[in-house]
Amino acid sequence: GCSACMSVDAERAADDIAKPAKLRPRQWCVRFSCVFFNVLSGVVNGYDICITTGILDSVDRDLQLCDTGGAVGTCFLKEAVMSVASIGGLAARLCGPTIADRYGRSAALFLADVLILASVAMQSTTRAVPTFFLARFLIGAGMGLAFVVTPTYLCEIAPRTQRGLFVCLHEVAVCVGCLLGLHVSSRDTAEWQWHHVIAFAALPAAVQLVFVCVLPESPRWFALRGDVCGLDRASALLGLEAETAELRKLVQTGGVADLSSTGGGSCCRRNLSNWQKHRRPLMIALGLAGCNSATGTFAIQTYAYDLLRVCGVQEPSELLPVIGWMKLIGALLAMFTSDSKLLGRRRLVIGGSFFCTICDVLLALHLALPTFLTSELAASCVFFRILSWNAGYGGVQFVAVSEILPSEVRSSFMGQSQVAASVIDILIFQLFETLLFMDKVATFVIFAAINFGSCLFAFRCLPDFRGMSLEEIHAGSSRSYGVLEEEESKEPQARVIGAIEPRM
Repeated sequence: GCSACMSVDAERAADDIAKPAKLRPRQWCVRFSCVFFNVLSGVVNGYDICITTGILDSVDRDLQLCDTGGAVGTCFLKEAVMSVASIGGLAARLCGPTIADRYGRSAALFLADVLILASVAMQSTTRAVPTFFLARFLIGAGMGLAFVVTPTYLCEIAPRTQRGLFVCLHEVAVCVGCLLGLHVSSRDTAEWQWHHVIAFAALPAAVQLVFVCVLPESPRWFALRGDVCGLDRASALLGLEAETAELRKLVQTGGVADLSSTGGGSCCRRNLSNWQKHRRPLMIALGLAGCNSATGTFAIQTYAYDLLRVCGVQEPSELLPVIGWMKLIGALLAMFTSDSKLLGRRRLVIGGSFFCTICDVLLALHLALPTFLTSELAASCVFFRILSWNAGYGGVQFVAVSEILPSEVRSSFMGQSQVAASVIDILIFQLFETLLFMDKVATFVIFAAINFGSCLFAFRCLPDFRGMSLEEIHAGSSRSYGVLEEEESKEPQARVIGAIEPRM
């Protein structure tokens, strides 16, 4: 019975953690299915961002958003196509963690798919501007909810030695969707009407909607609810028996989330308590998410057509698929090296933001001195910047944030960090083209400074927990940065890979 599950011996727990057993065929299939069907939301996200890059001018003309006389230009409504989606993402990230914690990761992802399908149906059938923007809000809400839930779920079901690979697969899926969107949108508009190409996003969302309900829930979600039988069942299905003892210990030691209180006052008190107890990991998560959005890469991808025109490229449409390939190469690089001893999370983030800084400086010089670079070299800087960002912040930020945050607040704090990122996204999406056409040089000087600051932040503050289980991180290593100071003296500190040692 469930009561018998609770009585586990400490020595036996240590033996269980030792070495992961080889996966049985059924466990391998279940784990593969969990990853595959969860990252489909990333395909939708990437497709929407990058299809918008190619069809934004067509949408502008058909819905008469701007009156630029055919010249390269912008207006409030054109910029709002993406910023309204970011507002939807902000709303979903505010309430999404509550849904994911109370009803489960799968239920939250199911809701995200419903929102995405409703949005795609509206965008594909309307020519009314208000309805179109309502649909943009809904797809932003669906993608925002999925962006909180999917990395959290993948982090919680991943073996300790493959956590980077599992979570980075979500970014790889985003890049695959982006590549597909750019190839479709680069075709002649006479062949593909924008209403039709938007409808393609419904396919991965519909497939995910069907299968996500039959996949096992995260074992750590069961542990935080105190459901040991559910924990054992999910761990057995996923082949995570080696970590079951640690998760049982999480239940035994009282590391169970209090989800019973629904009142506003109780929620506020719980949030204040969590902020005080885990303030440093929250600040690191906020910093990572903020730096990720402030680099402006999402806006550069979305407005790549106009940016390449500004850089002197005469026919940008033919080059748009290159953006997708650069994203995919960068994401694959992060996926295969984030768990390696050679690079790991911290070095990838530092290197990616450093190379983004170099590209921004070169673009600023080109825009100030048009003869400094040819238009081909300037376009190459744009492409290499996108590759560097995807190899650095793109997927790695979700790995780092997911493992830095303690299990009891992972979903909640992930949502809060993504809320901060959404606010920055809204501002940049709404202001990027206005600033670009107002002062091209200043735009990239600002982004160069932000990327350099992101590089310094990662160097100074970002730890690297590769190879450790989530429970090991927060039982030992996180004591050096994650809890109240008076608790630090109670347990010995473990060495964190990449952390700067304090001077005596």
